[in-house]
Amino acid sequence: MEKVRAAAVVPHPDLVEFATEAYVGVGVPPADARKAAEGIVDADLHGTVTHGLKNLRNYVQNILDGNINPKPNMRDVGGALAARVITADNGLGHVAGHVGMGRAIELARQYGVGTVFVRDSNHYGASGYWARLPLRHNMIGFAFTTASPSVAPWGGKVGQVGNNPPAWAVPSRVADGDLPASEADSLFIDIALSVVAGNRLDIYKRRGEPAPEGWALDGEGEPTSNPDIRAINGTYAPVGNYKGSGLAVALSAITSFLAGAAFDDQRPAATGSTNHWFAAYDVAQFTDPERLTSEGRGVRSRIQQNPPKRGFERVYAPGDIENDNARNYTQNGIPLEQFTLDELDWVAEHTGARLPVAMMQSRR
Repeated sequence: MEKVRAAAVVPHPDLVEFATEAYVGVGVPPADARKAAEGIVDADLHGTVTHGLKNLRNYVQNILDGNINPKPNMRDVGGALAARVITADNGLGHVAGHVGMGRAIELARQYGVGTVFVRDSNHYGASGYWARLPLRHNMIGFAFTTASPSVAPWGGKVGQVGNNPPAWAVPSRVADGDLPASEADSLFIDIALSVVAGNRLDIYKRRGEPAPEGWALDGEGEPTSNPDIRAINGTYAPVGNYKGSGLAVALSAITSFLAGAAFDDQRPAATGSTNHWFAAYDVAQFTDPERLTSEGRGVRSRIQQNPPKRGFERVYAPGDIENDNARNYTQNGIPLEQFTLDELDWVAEHTGARLPVAMMQSRR
């Protein structure tokens, strides 16, 4: 994970409060605003800058322009027993995520497994946040989302499927009440099915730097260092070549079709056409939670003790880097790059949200 080039360091609660005020300022109900704020700031808390506060301006702008519904009527529209289909009614993806995974957790309590497909939604940030929510209830979590067609099928040169990221989270400690992100310490993985997330390329674009070789493809399907692939009708390079593009197709087909929605290259509009898949597994209905979490800690420890090969200082288990960031940033504040501060200035101006004190002090 790339190191954040900090222009300011801001306490986690202050950023959640700012984002909440921003959403309320554009008409999002306070409870939904808080949920959305917690989701977006959690990405920065874990060091996933690509899906954090740098995107808040885009969400706010879409509400102001009438492209996202600030007061949606999210509701069940299908399914039975342990499976449900929910419409997000073109609401914020971060709100739809809480509704969808919250429903999956409820179903898992009753049936052992809960599966929810959400349609008519929008970008919900980092899949890892939603996969980790069930950890608070001693459950295993899974989350997946579709995206705009930005990856070509292997051998092609036109984007037909999104870089659709799945995420899984396995608990490594039994939760007793609320489980703060800094204490979850789970085994989890959250990956785009392109070599890097599209927002990673956006960061290089904002920095005015070329993208590393192998991240992006031009309009002819050839490698390019231009991070602005939309300007050159390019695509994201799929992770693992045909494996990544094939997995993106399969996961999107399952999610879109079971949700009763369109596949990635048939989305009817840029907003309100994203689909999500949430699943929760109640560990206690399968095995002893203490046993499972102990096994999880054992796996992590054995991975960490694996001798590093040349060029590596240590071996990380899935989630180690993000968990370390969450502990560090909870205690010492979240680092933000200058381009994120610029976006938050715009948000404050257009919503009336008060900028965190630490942001103001960084400019003195």
